[in-house]
Amino acid sequence: MHLKNKELIKQTLNGTWTYERIVNIEYNVGIDFEDNYVGTMDLTFHVVLLQTKEPFKIKIRYYNVDDLTIRKATTFPLSSDLIVHDMKEQGLVSSQRYHVHDDSGYGENDGFEFIDFYCTSMEVISVEEFYK
Repeated sequence: MHLKNKELIKQTLNGTWTYERIVNIEYNVGIDFEDNYVGTMDLTFHVVLLQTKEPFKIKIRYYNVDDLTIRKATTFPLSSDLIVHDMKEQGLVSSQRYHVHDDSGYGENDGFEFIDFYCTSMEVISVEEFYK
């Protein structure tokens, strides 16, 4: 998985950490240079350092989002990070590089419970203390 600016996470979060939930979703639609509508989505994750229990926020931007599905949008708990399938590595021909979703709860990485979408790239935007 190619996540741009991944080093921001390593620089800020010292030690092992775990995902708690998605705490913010921002979806925007813009127009590209060919006058096509394109979706960009920012997901903010609440994560916790395991050793100190310190809470942090990681904001990741997903570019050219297609086929976004959100279910049960009251809360978004996560048992781990989102599952990312690289369509190119799987030999699938698609205009979208990545299929991203949470786990269905059955641990098979093929279904989703809350969020599911496709995108062309992903980038870490920020990592900061949760209550900052």
